[in-house]
Amino acid sequence: MVKIEKIGVSSAAKIYGLTLGILGFVIGIFYALFLSAFSGLLGDEFSSFGTGIGIGMVIVFPIIYGVMGFVVGALGAVIYNFVASKIGGLEIQLSKDDEIPLM
Repeated sequence: MVKIEKIGVSSAAKIYGLTLGILGFVIGIFYALFLSAFSGLLGDEFSSFGTGIGIGMVIVFPIIYGVMGFVVGALGAVIYNFVASKIGGLEIQLSKDDEIPLM
């Protein structure tokens, strides 16, 4: 068994930030498609407004989700490091892949 006793705060923050930034982009695309498709039902004056908001979400959601992911990732690593120092790290079991013999 191997113990994870400490997690790098900056590396965890970067991974969480990028992961949630990508998720925010995907969610923004779904919102943009939804608002673009259904804003036409509200009339002509709302059609361009709904499309503009949808496109704005594709830009804003990844930024918001990325920043939130960065903060939550850093906070989570700090909390994990504190708890792991008190009660021990997370135990995991690693296996080594079969190595290809050299000829």
